[in-house]
Amino acid sequence: MPVVSVGDMAQQFISMRNGGTIKTDLARLAESLSTGRVTDITAELGGETTRLSGINYSLAQLDGYEQAGRETGLMLANMQTLLNKVDATRGETGARLLLLSDSSTGDQINEAARAAGSAFETIVNTLNTRLADRTLMGGNEVDAPALAAADDMLADIQTALAGSTTVADITTGLDAWFDDPMGGFATMGYLGDTGPAQQKQVSENKRFDIDVRADDPAIKDVLKAAALAAVASELPGLDDRMKSDLLQESGLRMFSSASGIVAAQSRIGFVETGVEQALVETAAQRTALEMSKNDLISADPFDTASKLQSVQLQLETHYSVTARLSQLSLLDYI
Repeated sequence: MPVVSVGDMAQQFISMRNGGTIKTDLARLAESLSTGRVTDITAELGGETTRLSGINYSLAQLDGYEQAGRETGLMLANMQTLLNKVDATRGETGARLLLLSDSSTGDQINEAARAAGSAFETIVNTLNTRLADRTLMGGNEVDAPALAAADDMLADIQTALAGSTTVADITTGLDAWFDDPMGGFATMGYLGDTGPAQQKQVSENKRFDIDVRADDPAIKDVLKAAALAAVASELPGLDDRMKSDLLQESGLRMFSSASGIVAAQSRIGFVETGVEQALVETAAQRTALEMSKNDLISADPFDTASKLQSVQLQLETHYSVTARLSQLSLLDYI
């Protein structure tokens, strides 16, 4: 029977290859023991990775829904904040204007007019608030301001009121400017989107409509009341009695518009509650999926430690054999 001999150089390469394989196994088992997860998932699952792929896909979807939910929650919280500011401005201005009466002096009327004149600008600027460079109160139009500048709107209102000589004419003309669907506020005041409400998908089966915008009737009522106060301080030719009547009417309108703002905040709050619930459900789904994933790819610490000890012994044996072979010499047998 022929004998196949292996040369010294070939023997050295074989030994290095075997040692490298054992070291690789040792490193793999050490990593599994330290991380608690198998390093060769495909081999661990016997090539059946469909379930693991499905879990990873579901987790990626949950990541997207969670991000959308958190962004929506932040947007809603900021909308509540700016509506609170609008309501605070409305309340403070309205309370001051309601202190006026037929017996108020000219100085008191002018002082109230000056103080109330800035309320319209404050409310407009508040409604134009942006979050992460996105307009909050413009509906689906997030790149442009929700409202035109306060000065531009007041200039257009004053043009529309040209020739009005009575309090009734001024209030009627101002209402017409805000309520005209083909002009005034609708065309040059509100710059946001007028289509369907914003829709936010925050989970696989939960989508919410956010319909509070700067052209909401409740917000428009506050703008009307504030604009009336601004007009009283800006229109030329008004005597103290007309100013007082306009300012008192503005105060009454601000007082009556409070319920509309509360209703708008309630609608936002309803969506906030739904988004928070969706985030809780998403977190629960994530926990369940991660537990299932861990069951598939986690390494048994006792089994891994046993294999690690076995491979360590194998490596030590390999080194011992290699050392013994390296000491063999023909001279020792001659």
